[in-house]
Amino acid sequence: MNQQPARRPIQPSDLCELKAVGSVTMHPDSVSVVYSITWPDLETDTNRSQLYVHSNGVGVEGSAVQLTYGHHDSAAAFSPQGDKMVFIRRAPDQPAKIMMLDWASRQLTEIVSFVDGVNDLTWIDETRLAVLAPRRPEDQMGIDDEELNRRPRVVTHLDYRFNGRGWTHDRPVQPAIIGLGSDVATVNYLSDTGSERGYDMGATDHGAMGVSPDGSLIVVTAGSDEDRDLTGANHIWVHPIDGSQESRRLTETGGRWNAVTWHPEGTIIAVGSTDALRPGFSRPYRFDVDSAEHAVLGPHDVNASPVIGVSGGLACVSGGVLLSGPRRGAVDVDRYGLDDGSMTTPVAGKFQVLAFDSSSDGSRIVASITSPDRPAELWEYRGDSATRLVRLNDELLDQLDLAVPESVSIPSSDGVMVEAFVIRPPASVKPRFDSSNDAGANDDAQSDHKWPGLVYVHGGPMSQYGHCFFDEFQMAAAEGFVVIAGNPRGSDGYGEQWAQAVVGTMGTIDWDDVTAITDHLEAQSDVDDARIGIGGGSYGGFMASWAIGHTNRYKAALVERAVTTWPSMVGTSDIGSPFVPAMVGADPDLNPEELIKQSPLTYAANIETPTLILHSEQDWRCPIEQAEQLFAAIRRNGVEVTLARFPGENHELSRSGSPKHRLERFELVHDFFRRHLG
Repeated sequence: MNQQPARRPIQPSDLCELKAVGSVTMHPDSVSVVYSITWPDLETDTNRSQLYVHSNGVGVEGSAVQLTYGHHDSAAAFSPQGDKMVFIRRAPDQPAKIMMLDWASRQLTEIVSFVDGVNDLTWIDETRLAVLAPRRPEDQMGIDDEELNRRPRVVTHLDYRFNGRGWTHDRPVQPAIIGLGSDVATVNYLSDTGSERGYDMGATDHGAMGVSPDGSLIVVTAGSDEDRDLTGANHIWVHPIDGSQESRRLTETGGRWNAVTWHPEGTIIAVGSTDALRPGFSRPYRFDVDSAEHAVLGPHDVNASPVIGVSGGLACVSGGVLLSGPRRGAVDVDRYGLDDGSMTTPVAGKFQVLAFDSSSDGSRIVASITSPDRPAELWEYRGDSATRLVRLNDELLDQLDLAVPESVSIPSSDGVMVEAFVIRPPASVKPRFDSSNDAGANDDAQSDHKWPGLVYVHGGPMSQYGHCFFDEFQMAAAEGFVVIAGNPRGSDGYGEQWAQAVVGTMGTIDWDDVTAITDHLEAQSDVDDARIGIGGGSYGGFMASWAIGHTNRYKAALVERAVTTWPSMVGTSDIGSPFVPAMVGADPDLNPEELIKQSPLTYAANIETPTLILHSEQDWRCPIEQAEQLFAAIRRNGVEVTLARFPGENHELSRSGSPKHRLERFELVHDFFRRHLG
């Protein structure tokens, strides 16, 4: 009888062997499904993506059949008849290309390229596409990047750069129409047509779009007010594609709209908020095209999230619309009724949906789903039936001994229950005994061993930890740490009141919740309460730096891509002007004391904890000066502090940075915590 080989702990090098399903697109026949498979490619030091098709049939598990072989292919979209498919192809240091695949012959054709990328594309009819793409001014066309980077950048608004996009002041995202009727595709920007647009369309960023069923109108979101950079507000506009009529604005006041599309039944659906200055949940709204009257689809206390990879961010079905819904560590798929505003949840479980698409009647939903023990795979849902259509990573996962998160409910200081997830080292991890332990202990036994502990706080703060494959925690558990990752007040998934609880009170009740989470970790029988560290990124980095300025209980701290001081954040972050006053609850100019009070840097003189600060040099969300100021303050204290700067990376380093940098980041973090927590 063959004995199965022993499983081993996961290693950072395994990161580049794990693949995941990204975008998902269903063919109009409601049978074939095109999806992307993504992976970090160490050889090219880039993140790759290629398109595959599942066509084995409804409810049938099948193998991955590869369609494309580009460097990074994604965002597939089918023509109305389903005989053609377009997608976006990207490669390092090359313009983004729109490619077209003939569905029957699989013949591939390049349609057009855009030097600064393509944000979105959708079909108008069989011969036209609508796209959103950054557009350079005419006097920059044909000028090489070295010369463009030499020239001074002259800006007049605060939204002149954006995390992940870089400099945006002279290349706003514009809607354009691509004609496919001849041998050479034509590209016509709507801002060049003759009708009155109602705002400076050619100088304004556009965020989402949808096309009317008859192909005559396009709906877009645009930051069309003069003070949009101060408020973060945008509007919803309807434009005639041929320029024969004036454009119309559907929103009276600026809101916070992050998705919009045109439902086949004739109404416009937008996801967002009517109040740009109030931090809170996004919800779906139905807009009447002629009167601009609108109504929210139900009072549901769920943060409706746009669909990744679907044009406009919405999946329309008969009589309704599908959206992602985060709740209690999971991400489900919710269906909102157009007429009665009802909400049902056709896809739910202890997992997270990352992307999905649906048949036109909503009876079949295909989704990219990740669970705690598996990266995202392709699943199908029909009524009460769920089928995994494509499995990935089986050969590697069969070798790995992965940690299994345990959900716990913890009382905070005021009795409010906070959910957290405990991730313990799997059985294959050998205890590392130090001088404080029994030298005669059995190295193969975990039963009486006390592990060091790590408290992690997520970013956002309106985000959540939960039921997904998270490499960060798997790697930490494999290193011999017990991790606790909580969703304190301010998190998503527990209702809008919970998410808004930290507005104007940063570092108070959220800190109470993190303290309670730490207490719970220290009370575990297998945790050494003298060896507890804390870490987090973005808002999680805010909380880690806040923690070590208010207590010495943590023996080491990881502060990553953090907000450390609101007064400078308001003027340097790409979203600083609207975000900071909204979250801190104070006008930066009229009440600067409140920003100082809620800043971790204010309390940095108290820090005695060894600290590792990680930051990306092109992080425009939380600019690197936030890290530099904390680094200097802790250094002046005479406390051990290390600043690791990652060139060429932005705020998304740990999630989508270069594979080499991600591996080097793991090495830095694990070496730091090993040295200070044993």
